[in-house]
Amino acid sequence: MKKETIAILVLAILYAVGLFGTTIFKLDLLKLSPINLIVSAAVLFYFHQPKNTLFWIWVIGVFQAGYILELLGVTTGRIFGQYLYGNNLGIKVAEVPVIIGLNWVMLCYVSMHVAQLFFDKIIKRKETHLIVKVSVSALLMLCVDILIEHIAPQLDFWYWKNNVIPIQNYTAWYIFAFAFMYIYQQLQLPLTNKIAPWLYVFQVMFFAGMNWLY
Repeated sequence: MKKETIAILVLAILYAVGLFGTTIFKLDLLKLSPINLIVSAAVLFYFHQPKNTLFWIWVIGVFQAGYILELLGVTTGRIFGQYLYGNNLGIKVAEVPVIIGLNWVMLCYVSMHVAQLFFDKIIKRKETHLIVKVSVSALLMLCVDILIEHIAPQLDFWYWKNNVIPIQNYTAWYIFAFAFMYIYQQLQLPLTNKIAPWLYVFQVMFFAGMNWLY
């Protein structure tokens, strides 16, 4: 069995256990969300080639930028709207879970791969304009965010003031996702990771399932 197949099976089991263990068997698994993110990222980046300096600069840069954006968002309420974090995303620094930076990195990365697959296999246009590619990638990432936002309070991830998700949250997510992905594409980093589209699908299925079953 190929390494890629084993990795996909591991991720499928990980997300299936998280979904059904939480919703059907009522196990307290949500506190393990940071571990889930770390394992997912480790599996994902294991299959990224080449792991050159530019790639890690992008990863670290987006991690830091994502965290800082969330820190400013929580502190000022001017970026995403007024919200605060719960306790199921792990260790916090200045009231923001450190792991949130990794979430930005992973969602950007897998969304770009799905967009690339879409243009290569479905549209069959390898020379699609960069702005179009990045726009679609950011839209795919926004779709995941929409699924997460509606279940986040129940999962004790984060809470919005008056339980209302402001439009500016989605606008800000799209703008910053677009910026991070544009930089990735400008650096001419590869989009050849076979695990990435699967992880995107697993995350969509997980949060769609949570919205339906939890």
